[in-house]
Amino acid sequence: MWLIAPVYAAEISNVNITNTTASSTIVTWKTDVNADATVHYGLDSSYGIVRDPTADSLLHSLQISNLDPGTTYHFQVESNDAQGNKSATAGFIFTTAGTISQKINTEISKVTNPKDLQSIAQEVQQQSNAVLKPPAIKGSPKVVTDVTGATISWSTDRESDSEVALAPESVYSPGADPYTIHQGNPNDSSTDHTVQVIGLDPSTTYHFQVSSQDATGLTGSTEDDTFITKSLLPNISNIKISRIQETSATVSWSTGNVLAQGLVDYTDTRSKHTKSYGDPVYTSNHTVNLTGLTLGTRYNVVVRATNKGGDEVDSKQLTFVTVRDVIPPVISKVNNESTLYPSDDVKIQTIITWITDEPADCQLFYTQGLVHDASTQAQSMPAETNPLTSHTEVIVGFSPASVYKFWMECHDVAGNPAQSDDFVLITPTKEQNIIDVILANFQGSFGWIGNVGGKK
Repeated sequence: MWLIAPVYAAEISNVNITNTTASSTIVTWKTDVNADATVHYGLDSSYGIVRDPTADSLLHSLQISNLDPGTTYHFQVESNDAQGNKSATAGFIFTTAGTISQKINTEISKVTNPKDLQSIAQEVQQQSNAVLKPPAIKGSPKVVTDVTGATISWSTDRESDSEVALAPESVYSPGADPYTIHQGNPNDSSTDHTVQVIGLDPSTTYHFQVSSQDATGLTGSTEDDTFITKSLLPNISNIKISRIQETSATVSWSTGNVLAQGLVDYTDTRSKHTKSYGDPVYTSNHTVNLTGLTLGTRYNVVVRATNKGGDEVDSKQLTFVTVRDVIPPVISKVNNESTLYPSDDVKIQTIITWITDEPADCQLFYTQGLVHDASTQAQSMPAETNPLTSHTEVIVGFSPASVYKFWMECHDVAGNPAQSDDFVLITPTKEQNIIDVILANFQGSFGWIGNVGGKK
């Protein structure tokens, strides 16, 4: 069996018109792979062509010359990559500088026959009487948004073409030409108009205006309006159910690069009763602690994520069973900081902090010096009485320029005990750098000092 690799054509984006004069303009666009550049243009669907045949660029710019002033041209851009894969856009339009009257005057100046001039004058008079106003746009345009585009539709009182001009709110500035994007159906001549706008950014406010030009060059347009593209949908991944205990469990997950609110629906499979608990903060990493569960019960869990646009995504169903808690709390992130307050009676304040991975009651123990045996009486701070995950103790009885060893003993709600490693701290002195002094003094006696201000 032969495997044939898929063929992907270049993706064209950011088509723009710049430097338009009475006789020329420049068309620019981007492709996501190196490709050549071609512009098909003309007064109708019978396009002319301007081309750069070298397929070696991502940014493209072609100048179209020898145009007529005050004339609307239709065009589309095309790019072919080095493998010959072809990509082309829908139709776009631009109008050269000058007015339609300048173009007409140029042509009339070439007429020398009096009868022809009289016929032209009569035709101009009849056309003026028939067309006094540009096409009228009925009501407000209808906008249906997507993540990277929008469908905009409207109707006019007579046949005309379709154009939508847009600009992101971040760059929109009211003025002569506040719009940076122009897309439409230049070959269309209808009273019902629909334009598929592509290449927009998600969750972005756009200013827009629709316009329709009839066969005589008269254009009707709407006032500026706005719409917001839809947000990217959250992608729920890395769901984990941890710390499953007698009456609680922890559910965590990620929504990738999309900020979203999180909600957990959990159902007791015995009673069929469903509860919900959520995180109202928009974030990409979520953790929800489920409490009030029943020992030995199976629960079904569904995670729900909602982006800022209100779009909601559900995960697949997960299941867990509550069990008796035999896992002790984990003690981590132990830190200490000592401050010396100079006075006749020098005082030292030491703050020791740590965390546990579940609510626990902890007690801090300490001794002066590095050796702790049966002959050394350990001192302690009062035991905590309220289970917490973040713990802090403040000690004001330490002596300056001294070495202390300390550790913590904790119990979770189920009574599972845990004891930390031993830690060492050195209190400061105001005369000199106490760390240098202590290290020098103890180097000769012990040959090493471990765990200075942290774990062994």
